[in-house]
Amino acid sequence: MNPTLEIIDAAEMAKRLTVTESWIRDQTRSRSKDPIPHFRFGTYVRFEWNNPKLLAWLERHRAGS
Repeated sequence: MNPTLEIIDAAEMAKRLTVTESWIRDQTRSRSKDPIPHFRFGTYVRFEWNNPKLLAWLERHRAGS
């Protein structure tokens, strides 16, 4: 794991993206067209902030992109 990566949970991800936690969780489900890059520990969903895959996902979903 890259030492500059920060592991955050769905609540923190929602806070940083200014969306609801339920929206974040919906975007991690397999039925999502382009799910947010994440990993699971059982039922716990976690994200690697500053991960290149997450940054690419954010860029694809910017308004106007």
